[in-house]
Formats: sequence, C-alpha cells, structure tokens
Amino acid sequence: MAAQVPRNFKLLAELEKGEKGMGAGACSYGLEDPEDIFMTHWRGTIWGPPHGHHENRIYELKMECGPNYPTEPPEIHFVSQINLPGVHPTDGKVDKNYVAILRDWTRIAAELAKNARPKEDPLSLESALIAIRKFMDENKKLPQPPEGSKYEMYKGL
Repeated sequence: MAAQVPRNFKLLAELEKGEKGMGAGACSYGLEDPEDIFMTHWRGTIWGPPHGHHENRIYELKMECGPNYPTEPPEIHFVSQINLPGVHPTDGKVDKNYVAILRDWTRIAAELAKNARPKEDPLSLESALIAIRKFMDENKKLPQPPEGSKYEMYKGL
C-alpha cells in the first residue's frame, strides 16, 4: 500500500507549481488569501479555448479544497458567468458529474492510495482546471453571456 501525501504537503506543492507558473499555459491558480494557512480557498483562471464563443475570454473561478482534499475533489465555482452544461445558472457551481476528473476523483484517489503515485499527479487543481477547459471546448458553440459578466454573488469581487 502506498503512503498518502498529507493534505498540506500536497497543497504546498500545488501552490509552488502555481506560483512558479510551471503548469499548463491555458490555466493558472493560486491562493485567494496568502494568509490562508489551511490553504482552503483558491482562485483560478481559464483562458477560453479557441475557435468558439469562449475564444479570447478569461474566465475566473473559485475553488475550495475541503478537509478531505485530495481524497475528495475541490468544489469549483465560476465567478465569470458562463453558459455551460453542469454549471449552475445562478451561482456558477460546477456539477462534478459533468467533468470526468471531478466525477471520478474519489475512485482515482482510492486507486492511487493502493499504488505508488505516478510522477505527474492526476488529481490536482491544475488537472481540474484543464478538464473544465476541455469541457468548455466540447461546448464551444453555445452562446455566452456578455464578456466580463459575473454571477450576482460575485459582483463585488
């Protein structure tokens, strides 16, 4: 049985990767508050995929890593309004059943707990953002709200 990486070590590694910009160029992420010692609240951005209604747009997201992260997926909300299946129309919450990595997260985490961890961790905030961007690309022809629109609850941010 493989050893499980403690939550804070995992999140520290993700923070370092995000701050150094070592991840995917189409997504970025970091702590919402640098003083958040529990590393619970994160912000992310996704650059819209090309050749569709998302092109040249930057989408802002909020991510929450609960106490059982990385065994359980983060809760993700779009701050920027988006018309996308599986995204709640009033608060931007991403339904994990629509994005494969979020849907399968708990199963993958259980498999990783039994085996040695691969060099590239398949379960991370970055992998979640990349999967959401891929899902956006699959739905790139859907009409979108005006650029710069935010969900009502985030208009003061």
